[in-house]
Amino acid sequence: MTFSALYKKCTVCAIDSGRTLSIGPLISRPRLRLQLYGYSKNCRFSVHSIREKPFRMLFFGSDQFSMACLDELVTYKRQAQEAFDVDLHVAVRKPKRAGRNLKQLREVPLAVLARDYGLPLHEAEETEDFKNLQALGFDLAVAVSYGKLIPSFFIQSTTLGGINVHPSFLPRHSGPAPIQWAIYHKDPTTGVTIQTLHPSGFDKGKILRYSGPVPISDTDSYETLLSRLCVAASNMLRDFLKDVVQIDHEPDDFWTAFEPLPVRKYTYSHAPKIDPDMRRVRWNDETADRVETTYRAFGGPLWTFARVTSQRKGKVEEKLRRVLLYGVSVHESGGTADKENTEIHADESVPGFVKFESNNESMIVHTSRGKVRVESAKIEGRQNKLKAADMVYPVFMSDDD
Repeated sequence: MTFSALYKKCTVCAIDSGRTLSIGPLISRPRLRLQLYGYSKNCRFSVHSIREKPFRMLFFGSDQFSMACLDELVTYKRQAQEAFDVDLHVAVRKPKRAGRNLKQLREVPLAVLARDYGLPLHEAEETEDFKNLQALGFDLAVAVSYGKLIPSFFIQSTTLGGINVHPSFLPRHSGPAPIQWAIYHKDPTTGVTIQTLHPSGFDKGKILRYSGPVPISDTDSYETLLSRLCVAASNMLRDFLKDVVQIDHEPDDFWTAFEPLPVRKYTYSHAPKIDPDMRRVRWNDETADRVETTYRAFGGPLWTFARVTSQRKGKVEEKLRRVLLYGVSVHESGGTADKENTEIHADESVPGFVKFESNNESMIVHTSRGKVRVESAKIEGRQNKLKAADMVYPVFMSDDD
């Protein structure tokens, strides 16, 4: 770092000819020592700076994706030692209440990993939390699936600002659920992007680096694709931060050294948070292929409506209830259910028609085009699996009317 950059952020306490003086950061900026020499009324500064303390990094995260990245950084830090001299801290959001009657406090998985590694762990949720972190003086903020916008005043308090690791080729699938929507839209490939942290919005930073393409197969689920993206992201972040720690640039134009190669152009699309209604099956409108893809992308269970029997005070009643569907896949004609049920009913052409298999648990369901196989189903609020006898009519309905 040149003195011109450091001068903007530091104050000189005293000048004494021929002595080495320390320059103190105003907000705990880089831990550097410069040689100052006095010549009458003028001072000259050496062009060489010496880092006295490790590069201080604050890693923000929460889930499996961020855990994979942190794990790789810790592993590399232990192997490289002085070549990757980083003081690594971790910041997570505060525990949330969960469980029956919200009696349990559940912390994010990254907090457990950071504690296992013995890393300094911080909770960052409110403005005051970030002000306390600001006082610690970090060189760089790294956000990986943190789930909260990091305040601009904190980003500006760090030496180099911040970066974010996003599991898609931005600007495609910008938003909180890029993996799910890549599967849902049947993209042939996806990847990982490193961008700068934007002070006022998600996924609006300067793109710094792309990973290689990660193929998406016709059988991928969120979990299987996530596992491959974890590998791509953790390796790319490790290599990227190796360069960041070693390269010496002025903070104002530091990131110009990290242009993405090769340069690619992707069309913007939004990847919103998965809403429960997105898992509802609309049998009249959706094909078998679309229902299966939704299950692979958004995870289970999917849900629908059915008119079922219910006992109350010794009386049998009919109620329209929500039914949860597990293990959904496209059904190929000529399977077990087709062979065992040769009788044709008029209702079989109706989307949502249900035909149970011989085990009375799995079933074949008609869609607007094609059929899906459902391994099991449950009436919401009940423990037992749905049986044929539970249904008043062997038809799932898209709506509650």
